Amino acid sequence: MKADRRMFRFGDAIVYAVLCALCVLLFLLPFLQKQNAPLLAEIIVDGEVSETIDLSNDEMPVVRTVRGCEISFSREGVRVSAADCPDQLCVKTGTIRFPGESIACVPNRVVVVLRRQTGTRDPYDMVAY
Repeated sequence: MKADRRMFRFGDAIVYAVLCALCVLLFLLPFLQKQNAPLLAEIIVDGEVSETIDLSNDEMPVVRTVRGCEISFSREGVRVSAADCPDQLCVKTGTIRFPGESIACVPNRVVVVLRRQTGTRDPYDMVAY
């Protein structure tokens, strides 16, 4: 008698395919959820909120200059377009688009944070790079 020595069987392929599909679905689930609440950008200077800008406003794009940081607001997101700090990390961060993301200019003590309007729930607690 000849023993069946196949390591990978048809049933194994089905199990692996189902597991891969489940992983992809769980990864894409937060992106598929529609958020109806408007996105707000908070400008925080020295630990205190100095201004809140609604990104769904009809008067976009908006540019604000805060302590040497030129911040550009648009419907697509927020970015620091110019800054007088030496390392320019805030400019190199690029555009932020999702709730929980932030841009910080540490030498100028300016932080821009995106969040949803109060009373709504964001799919993330925080975003890490």
